[in-house]
This record gives sequence, C-alpha cells and structure tokens, in this order.
Amino acid sequence: MTLTEADWEGELGSALGYVVRVEYTRARSSPIQLRHARPAELRERPELAQGWVVRLHRVFAEAPPTIRADLASWIRVGRRARRACRELGAWTQQAITSLPTQPAPRARLEAKGLAHDLDELAKGLLSVEFRDDFDLFRQPPPMTWGRRVKSRTRGRLNLGSFSPRTGIVRIHPVLDQEAVPSWLVRYVLFHELLHAALPSERDASGRIRHHGPIFRRREREYSDYGRALEWERKYLPRLLRSAKSGKPMRGAWWSPTPR
Repeated sequence: MTLTEADWEGELGSALGYVVRVEYTRARSSPIQLRHARPAELRERPELAQGWVVRLHRVFAEAPPTIRADLASWIRVGRRARRACRELGAWTQQAITSLPTQPAPRARLEAKGLAHDLDELAKGLLSVEFRDDFDLFRQPPPMTWGRRVKSRTRGRLNLGSFSPRTGIVRIHPVLDQEAVPSWLVRYVLFHELLHAALPSERDASGRIRHHGPIFRRREREYSDYGRALEWERKYLPRLLRSAKSGKPMRGAWWSPTPR
C-alpha cells in the first residue's frame, strides 16, 4: 500500500488524538522533521495550533504498519520510546541508503593545488588504507579544494568535509600552502575519505552518529593520527589567521613531542 500525505494525516491523527499536517520531502539528511504550524497554515487550519506539521521523506509512502506505529510513538513521547526509536531509525536508514544515488551537481573540481595535489596524496590512501572499501561498484569520491575566499570564522576551522548528497570531498584551501606539511593534508583527506567509506550510524535513541566506534578505531590506527592532531593543536591559530586574512601562513618549524 502506497500512502499519501492525507493517509498519513488520518493515521497519525487517530493515533495521537490531535490534528497533524504531513508533507513529503526529498531531504535525505533529515528524513523526519517536526515543526509548529506557521501563521499562514494556522489561518487555513486553526486546529493545527494544538498539533504538528510532520515532514517525511518520500520513502515513508511505503512504510509498513509497524513503522507507522513507531513514528506515532516517537512523536508522542520522543526518545523515551526507545524501542520505537531504534526500529524507526534502522528502517529509515535502510530505506534512504537503498535509494539510487543522486547525481551530483556540476561543480568545478580542482584537485591540483598550488602546493599539494589531492589526487596524488589519495593514491597511497586508496591502495593501502582504503583498499577494501572501494571497488568497481563503489568508486572513491572525487576530491577538490574548496573555494578560495577569506574566512569569517572566529575560532573554528573545518579543514575538510564530505557531502553524502553530492559525493564530493572538499579540503579547505588554507591547507594548500608550503607551510603546511603534505602528511597533514593527507591525514585530513584520510578523515574525509573515511566518512565516504563508512556510512553514518544511529544510536539507540535514533540519533545519527557520524563518528561511530568503527570510525574512531580506524582513525586511531592511521599512522599519522597522533602527529596530525599535535600539529593541528600547535598551528591552528596560525591557520585561522591565514584563512581570515588570505595571506600565507608563516613558516612552521615543527617536530613531534618526544615520547
């Protein structure tokens, strides 16, 4: 049975005892969302003042009865419905990950930088650390330097990112300078490729965990893990100033702390 938004409104309304409005979305990162009705919606349906607007990914059109009941339980009592959260999270994750991969928007990819070449750094990673993660049927993600613009950050710098939606790894261009060692860039690249290789997990409450136990274990096993963290702690202030000013970072003489 394929459920329409109206079907969901009727079923959830009966289970919860108040009116809800259901909207289908294509938001893979937030497949279930609750919000209060907006003024325009309340003018149309005043009874929503006591209810919710429930936004569901379109996979919920095929949700079985047990998952529909779990969703109602989660809306009713939240994380206290532990079993419902666990079952709902597992079903949602499986349903979302089974969907065809969305085509990535056209983007200008620049792997070869001024000081470091991401493709060259990734070759060793893909042949050693990720030799069992990617194959003919699961290709490694494309890699690129991010936009070279001045940062407005005050105290935090995201050195890399992986987007499940576009399937692209981006590395902050502040790392593309001679003062930053290539092994540090390689570690940041390793961290983001690990996100691409390992799907996010859900804990018992249904929350997404991007750095689960397997992720943490593999990251700690990486050869330059400790050295990279120490370099980041020592030179992050200089990186921040470089990112904000757009000027190269001063030469960084560095050797690891004696063990």
